[in-house]
Amino acid sequence: MDKLDARMDEKLDERVAELHAHDDESGDGRVNSKDLKLQLDRIEAQLELQDKQNRALLKGQRVRLWLAVGIAVVLCAAVVFLWVRVDQAYTDIHATSTQVNELAGRLQESLAELDSEELAAVLNSLPDLTEKLAGVDVDALNEVLTRMPALMDTVTDLQDRVTGLQSIMDGFKGGLSNLFGGFGGN
Repeated sequence: MDKLDARMDEKLDERVAELHAHDDESGDGRVNSKDLKLQLDRIEAQLELQDKQNRALLKGQRVRLWLAVGIAVVLCAAVVFLWVRVDQAYTDIHATSTQVNELAGRLQESLAELDSEELAAVLNSLPDLTEKLAGVDVDALNEVLTRMPALMDTVTDLQDRVTGLQSIMDGFKGGLSNLFGGFGGN
């Protein structure tokens, strides 16, 4: 057993010597403060490098996070915009279809109330009406329609003047009535 202990001690001493050999940074064969300083400098350099790498990773992750948040916000805004537009379109389509249904109902009621002889008479008069409309001078009609607002303004102005004259005449008539009424009463 002593042999075994001696061997184990030898192995242990070899292992410690091997470890110390790697700890000898300066190569002088012993571990001293200079070796520890070199190891500390190497460890500090490794930590500094690792710190730079960690900061670069964190910066990249921060950029990716903000990019993901920005994309999420844009997507949410697009979804809300599309939701509003689709809802508005649905409302417009629903209102239009309701109006079409009402018009179809009125047309059906009108057709149901219409006498077939009257309908035939209207349909027979359509070609005559078409011929008369074909004979209308479109340029002259457009000119009349263009001048119509000015003419209506003139008519309104004349009506205002006639109303003003009528009130003056009524006032004059009232004044004469008071004048002559005052002579007849004495």
